[in-house]
Amino acid sequence: MLVTVLGAVDRPRVDEVAIGTPVQQVLGLAGGVAAPLQALLVGGYFGTWVPASAADLPFSRAGLAPVGGSVGAGLLAALPDDACGLVETARVVRYLADESAGQCGTCLFGLDAVAGELQRLADGSISDQGTLRRWLGQVDGRGACSLPDGVTGLVRSALSVFEAELAQHARGWCCGTRGPGLLPVPPRAQSRSRR
Repeated sequence: MLVTVLGAVDRPRVDEVAIGTPVQQVLGLAGGVAAPLQALLVGGYFGTWVPASAADLPFSRAGLAPVGGSVGAGLLAALPDDACGLVETARVVRYLADESAGQCGTCLFGLDAVAGELQRLADGSISDQGTLRRWLGQVDGRGACSLPDGVTGLVRSALSVFEAELAQHARGWCCGTRGPGLLPVPPRAQSRSRR
């Protein structure tokens, strides 16, 4: 299968790997990790965040299942420990919400609300996750396509993997010293923005 490897690696690239190749070996094809890792995004933007310890697992559906991951679209993004996974996830979720076709209420209103609430958690302006978690439950499985399901899965995994970071954000502190922009997201087009 083709795998895109990016993030905190020496040479981001696309490579063909056999299903079941150890994640560490897949990262090695891109020159290996360039910094200590805190997490990995597996499966693309409809994928899941998993702990960095998942690098010891096989890159396969069965191999990543114990940590809630799957190969999905074949993306493996290495998040260094000096980047903020919440900020990166909020950027991706805003992009996905803005790129929806806007054909159903779930995408038009639900994803926009989820993206906004996640951004507020990431920037520390709120600390209560209750509203976001309720909205995730209301959006999941309700869209005309799979976009809402992919977004809710990504957000839930971020809330789990970056739980300690959420507590720090609630106290007004973020562990990320690297600026946002590790995960590739096109610039936000103001004409498409709903906010």
